Amino acid sequence: MKKIYKAAVIGGGNIGAGIDIYKKNVRPGSHAESYLRNKRFELCAIVETNKERYAYLNKHYRGVKIYDKMEDMLLAVKPDIVSVATPTKDHFNPVVLAASQKVPVILCEKPLSYDLQEAKTMIKKCRENGAKLFVNHNRHYDRLMIKWSQKIKNGLLGNLEQAMFQYYNGLYNNGTHFLDLVMMFVGKPIYVMARKNKKTSWNENDINVDGLLFFENGLTLSIQSLSKNYGYQNVKIFGEKGMLEIGNMTYEIRYRKKIKNKNFKNFFQLDDKCQKEGGERSWMAGVIEYFAEYLDGKKQAISTGEDGLAVLKVLESLKKSASLEGKIVKINY
Repeated sequence: MKKIYKAAVIGGGNIGAGIDIYKKNVRPGSHAESYLRNKRFELCAIVETNKERYAYLNKHYRGVKIYDKMEDMLLAVKPDIVSVATPTKDHFNPVVLAASQKVPVILCEKPLSYDLQEAKTMIKKCRENGAKLFVNHNRHYDRLMIKWSQKIKNGLLGNLEQAMFQYYNGLYNNGTHFLDLVMMFVGKPIYVMARKNKKTSWNENDINVDGLLFFENGLTLSIQSLSKNYGYQNVKIFGEKGMLEIGNMTYEIRYRKKIKNKNFKNFFQLDDKCQKEGGERSWMAGVIEYFAEYLDGKKQAISTGEDGLAVLKVLESLKKSASLEGKIVKINY
């Protein structure tokens, strides 16, 4: 009989414990509902300091203990995995506290932090205490994304030439997902240049930037931002053998080969025939499925704190370049 793991969620907001804000075909959309639905986990506790949220939590999570202090929960529950789903500015203390209590697995929402030194300290504290820190760049855990990223690494597109993605709602809020996704497929950039997009930025604490990322293999990636809640998220990767698109709000993979042009000798085009795979699904369900297998010892660690730190360094470099009106910035990993 497979072991049932004890789970706890820190933060009872939408990503922590929301249910009714998510459409049925993409649920579960939150950490708590994902643990609740997965037979390999027992959702033992939710920590929430805002007591006005308790009525909602008690309605949707009957029988799950609600705590207002994380310290009390850790002593009482001794969870196998803790999800830190507080706002980004409040990630540090819960991660460090969970590490100090030697929680085996800590899953932190993205991005890891707004501050590089803070993120490094979180990683260090987890390592010192034998806790494994992960970042919820949720597409990184998706079986379809893992499958196709491996195909790209194995040469499906040949030498990579150009890539691009569109995002909205802030470089750190939404852009972090797409940077992680692209880096999962094509590796780490070495230089960036960016400028703030004044038309699409609406949160001065997390601006939108447009820019370019340059990779050691010669690949150039362009970033384009869209206005608030635009509803279009797309990644395209072009190589000498064809093009891969991660479309339909990144739920779907579309692959097209490069073939001889039908009308002009010695020219090429993308095949009209498109290989498609994927569809709308819960990102969080895949994340929690992965952690059941990881705790079983059957999966290697992916999207770790160190991986999240690499993404954060790219975000910081883009932000710095934008503050310098587009000056090229080297990334120091």
